[in-house]
Amino acid sequence: MYTENFEDKILFNPARKDGQACNYLKIITAFTDVERISSHLIKLFDGRNKEYTTNIKVDIILGMTRGAGLTKKKHKKICSLIRRLNSVHGMPKVSCYYIVEGKQVHSKVYVWCRGNRAVEAYNGSANYTMNAFYVRRECMDSCDAKEANHYYNSLLADTMNCFDEQIKEKITFSSRKNVEDDIEETNLENLSWDHYQNIEAVDSIEISLLKADGSDTGYGSGVNWGIRKNGYKRNRNQAYIPYNTGDRKAGFFPEADADGTYPVFKVVTEDYDAFYMRQAQANGKALETPESNAIIGEWIRHRIGVPDGTYITKQMLENAGGTKVVFKKYADGIYTLEY
Repeated sequence: MYTENFEDKILFNPARKDGQACNYLKIITAFTDVERISSHLIKLFDGRNKEYTTNIKVDIILGMTRGAGLTKKKHKKICSLIRRLNSVHGMPKVSCYYIVEGKQVHSKVYVWCRGNRAVEAYNGSANYTMNAFYVRRECMDSCDAKEANHYYNSLLADTMNCFDEQIKEKITFSSRKNVEDDIEETNLENLSWDHYQNIEAVDSIEISLLKADGSDTGYGSGVNWGIRKNGYKRNRNQAYIPYNTGDRKAGFFPEADADGTYPVFKVVTEDYDAFYMRQAQANGKALETPESNAIIGEWIRHRIGVPDGTYITKQMLENAGGTKVVFKKYADGIYTLEY
């Protein structure tokens, strides 16, 4: 029986190369939140060339989808996140299915498979949420993998993929949040630009979107990272914010871990919701969005008023109002990003 610190045991250890090397996780949960999904998959993605196996797939059955179980806002956030994650090469592929027929499902079951063979499973009280794994007292236990897998498969006939156009005919979305589904104010789902406009930041930094010499933007880097002169096909919105030496402020962003990996941090924008960012590349010279590098590219193109995929020049930025972005840091560890 596991009553605390069971996140690694349930969400990560079965996928370790030196363990069971499972590559398929099936989850049954009453509730979920986008921060739980995102943080889980990003960590598996980071470790794919180190401790975790590759080509991992995660399928979620969301059981409480009627009455007060699922708001339209949450539904949209789940779909948006899954699109982002599934657009990243090498990221574990994720799907989410809603219970739309029969009784609602309040079960919490995690089944790890190697290929199609169920290898390890857990059940208990912990939803696939941040609160369940970090805030509340929960109880989980190992269970028979074959039986757990059979139970998961038995529910599939009553589900519908969250992207199915007929979802709105099957579910009446709630106008209020279920008390069982409460999440922290600093969860990605709850972060609000307006909230942070009424709070004084503890620190701020201006960062240029140009090359280190300030000459221009350039191909294949910075805001044009996805646009290559050689015509190599990438999502043209892929981008990162260059974090050049001249712009750096020690300790402003989270420092690298002992293995050189930079921790993620949460960023709120005025018109593009909230998402994870972190330093990346050699010596942390880039600020990226690990859920998808296209997030920053889409955000800046929308801010300066050019179509998706447009090659951004210094002149475009100057015409739109400037060549720098501003990060503000708050006492709760959240950042805002503005252009």
